[in-house]
Amino acid sequence: MKDEKKIIELILAGRTAYYGILVERYQNPVFRVIFRIVSQYDDARELTQDVFVKAYESLNQYNPDYRFFSWIYRIAINRALRYIRSRKPYVPLEKIPQREGIATEDASFDFKTREGLVNEAVSALKEQYKTVVLLKYYADLSYEEIAQVLEIPEKTVKSRLFDARMLLKDKLSKNLQYVD
Repeated sequence: MKDEKKIIELILAGRTAYYGILVERYQNPVFRVIFRIVSQYDDARELTQDVFVKAYESLNQYNPDYRFFSWIYRIAINRALRYIRSRKPYVPLEKIPQREGIATEDASFDFKTREGLVNEAVSALKEQYKTVVLLKYYADLSYEEIAQVLEIPEKTVKSRLFDARMLLKDKLSKNLQYVD
């Protein structure tokens, strides 16, 4: 059965085994988007399972006027972002770079420092900007897919991405001068 609306009708009518079709169809894309956001394989697997349980429990709230893909992606992104917000980063004191001209021969340290600054800058963005950045650059979604997931016009997606890039440019230009 390819018609998702029919599959969902059958599930809601008590034929729950059909939910496996939806899981099979969307498990990998949901896992990929969550993994790109949380960057931890085991956490992404667990969160993916949580998403499908939540979607199953909330299936009666699904609006068939929209694609199931958009609905479950929205659940996945919200769950991943909630997880990121709840996670308290632990950084040993010896790993915290000193601001006074970080000079080191270790290029990997320099790369990790830059990567950390980028991640920190993205995390500091307002939710509306952070979400579009994560979906575009971490989950590799197109503008159209982001618009569907967030249920906003594609022009709004482009506008928010532009604004987010400008905010990141300003923040990173200030922070990266200490690394160079």
